[in-house]
Amino acid sequence: MGREKTLLERLADPTGNQTLTASENTEQLAESILRHLRRMLNTRQGHVLIQPGYGMPDLTEFLQNLPEMVEAVQQGIRNSIEKFEPRLRNITVNFVPSTEDWTDLRFEITGELVTEREEASVWFETAVNPDGHIEIKG
Repeated sequence: MGREKTLLERLADPTGNQTLTASENTEQLAESILRHLRRMLNTRQGHVLIQPGYGMPDLTEFLQNLPEMVEAVQQGIRNSIEKFEPRLRNITVNFVPSTEDWTDLRFEITGELVTEREEASVWFETAVNPDGHIEIKG
C-alpha cells in the first residue's frame, strides 16, 4: 500500500496507462518520494487543516538560536519523514557541518525504499536556509 504513487502523480498521467505503483521502478519511486519530501518539509505544521501535525515547525525560530538548535531541526526532519512518508524505512538524518558560516544548515537523509522486489537505499541532501525554506535534492 505504501508503494503507491501519490494521487496527484496518478492524475497527472493523461493516458492513465501507468500502474498505480512505482515499486517496479525504484528510480521512479525515489523521485516520487523526493517530490513529496520537498512539499512536506516546506509545509509549516498547522497549515494543513485535516492533519495539523503534517510538515515542519517554523524553523525561523530555531535558526535564530544556532548552533544549539541543530539537533531540534534534525529531529523535526526525521519525525516528519517517519510519520508521513511510509515508502521509506530505517531513516537517518545526519547533520553535515559546514566549513563556511552558519547561513545554511545541511543534513543528509538516508533510508531504504519499501518495495516488494528488491532492497534499495536512497540518499537526499538538504539545506535549510535562514528564512526556513528547505532545499532538498537526491
